[in-house]
Amino acid sequence: MADTKISALTSLAGSGVDTTADVLPVVDTNVTTTKKILVSNLLGSLFTAAGDIFQASAAGVGARLGIGTARQVPMVNAGATALAYTNPITLGTEQASTSGTSIDFTSIPAGVRRITVMFSGVSTNGISPIIIQLGDAGGFETTGYVSTASSNGSGTGSTAGFIIMNVAVAARTYYGAFTLSLQDASDFTWVGSGNMAADSTTIEFAAGGKSLSAELTQVRITMVNGTDAFDAGVINISYE
Repeated sequence: MADTKISALTSLAGSGVDTTADVLPVVDTNVTTTKKILVSNLLGSLFTAAGDIFQASAAGVGARLGIGTARQVPMVNAGATALAYTNPITLGTEQASTSGTSIDFTSIPAGVRRITVMFSGVSTNGISPIIIQLGDAGGFETTGYVSTASSNGSGTGSTAGFIIMNVAVAARTYYGAFTLSLQDASDFTWVGSGNMAADSTTIEFAAGGKSLSAELTQVRITMVNGTDAFDAGVINISYE
């Protein structure tokens, strides 16, 4: 194929033209000749494992992106410079709600737009309703919430946090989830809603909103009065 013009080459046609035995012409500008490379050799230099994909690492520069782990998806990285495999939903570290007046989940990364707070068998030693408070780098914010919870035809509101139950009963166990969604990133406004099963006959419905002074970094679960204590169950969060 040496010294053959590209325009004079016969085009491949039909099915199977991209098989590993096919040959691609390559122009060597140093010696002004046309060389060849097997498709199998070319692809072998680009991809080393099943599921690999190809992306640009710079203008005009290609790079292999190795396949991620199970259920990961390719997303733009934190620096917005390339694709990277990541888990679409990150599960936090479960915490026992068996003591203490509050449970904190900190170090929530920048860019999170949805947080789900999950309760399993959670109980307190008093009658003060459980609330969820949001925090940023300046600490937890304890005022300015618009929130209401309702059950059995009556409701209760709170400005100290997202209230998740209308009436608390000591030793009653709660199961459910409350989802927080970033409604406006420019003023750090979050809205939330959720349901809690209090027993075999009671469902708590809750919703609310809150604007923070900065980007959210932490979540606290506590009680309205701040003095009742947790005495059973576990709590966890997930974020995305």
